[in-house]
Amino acid sequence: MSSIFNLDAPIWVFMSEVADMIILALLWWICCLGIITMGASTTALYYVLGKKIRKEQTYVAKDFFKSFTQNFKQSVPLSVVVSIAFVSLAMYISFIIGSVLSGEEGSYLKFIVPITIIFAFEVFNFHTYIWALLSRFDMPTKGLIKTAFIMTHRHLIVTVWNLVVIGIVVYGIIKFPILIVVAPALIVFGQSYMIQPVFTGYIEAANAPDETEVIEVEEDDDLEEIDSDESVMVLNMSEEIVSTKSIDLEK
Repeated sequence: MSSIFNLDAPIWVFMSEVADMIILALLWWICCLGIITMGASTTALYYVLGKKIRKEQTYVAKDFFKSFTQNFKQSVPLSVVVSIAFVSLAMYISFIIGSVLSGEEGSYLKFIVPITIIFAFEVFNFHTYIWALLSRFDMPTKGLIKTAFIMTHRHLIVTVWNLVVIGIVVYGIIKFPILIVVAPALIVFGQSYMIQPVFTGYIEAANAPDETEVIEVEEDDDLEEIDSDESVMVLNMSEEIVSTKSIDLEK
């Protein structure tokens, strides 16, 4: 019975993590009110949850705002680009739905629908990787965009997982609308669970660019290999990385 009142008891550790998720989600919603601050807010969310997944010491609010302010300037133009992409995607989807509901289905839908699906795939995953990368690395904007695009297609298992996480959370919101409050934190946590080991693998590869042996990045039960034939991407990424973020030794 006394173990229940022990702060290290599993129940209290779990409740503490739930409280952190709620706090992070609320901070995200508040900091996204400016719209162009969406990127900095999402980057901060990836930063804090990435540290949690790597089991590093984390101060939720303090780390969130440190990352937010540090990445704000670089994130603003990226936020504008991502917002335009999502608005364009929404217009395509609205056009398709409108055409179907009005019964005016033409042959052009055979081309628009697949294009929209591909565009949605690229936009959602670019959105994921760009902020996750910004949360951990000091890279020029051009390097961030290029690396995010490459990772979207290079790590298809992780990429598909990112979409699955979004789907699960959206389904949960449909069943339990109150979940929308913590949805951002849930999505980023689920995505970071797979992305962080990939980043660690690239950090190790970048620190040892002359090694030609196979580098294995463990992602739970799945292994992704970065072999010598793909070393170009590793070297390119290492050249794009100015440094890891100065908030701590390694994000």
